[in-house]
Amino acid sequence: MKKTITIILLSIAVLGAAGWIVWQQQTIKEAEEKHQQESKLNDEQLSQLKSDQTEMKHENEDQKKKLSTMTKKLNKEKKAYQKEAKQRKALEGKIDQLQKELATAKATAQANKQRAQAARKTTVKKDPNVTHNPPSQWVQDQYDWGVKQGYIKE
Repeated sequence: MKKTITIILLSIAVLGAAGWIVWQQQTIKEAEEKHQQESKLNDEQLSQLKSDQTEMKHENEDQKKKLSTMTKKLNKEKKAYQKEAKQRKALEGKIDQLQKELATAKATAQANKQRAQAARKTTVKKDPNVTHNPPSQWVQDQYDWGVKQGYIKE
């Protein structure tokens, strides 16, 4: 009976050890399968990330090119604006100068006109030989010219 119990206990121990080994092998197999699935999933995610990174690089390069183009355009427009501003300032200076010259010329013309009218009114003299109507302006101008030239003495 001792042998039988020993055999039964040994059998149970062997079966338990065998069951435990089988259970360990299945656990290892499941872990390997899970690891392979995770590895495949990680590889897919990695390849997706790499393709996304490549796309982002291309988009980034495109955006850099667009930004560069816009910067160049803005710089050109800025230079053109500055040039126009300089030209406008120069023209405004010329306009101011011409307005001053015009005002001076108008004042001079007005003074000359008043002087000429004042001189003409004071020099209009009646010819002592003419008793009826005063002379016309043309006649008076001719008379004044003759006096200036010394052909006629007053």
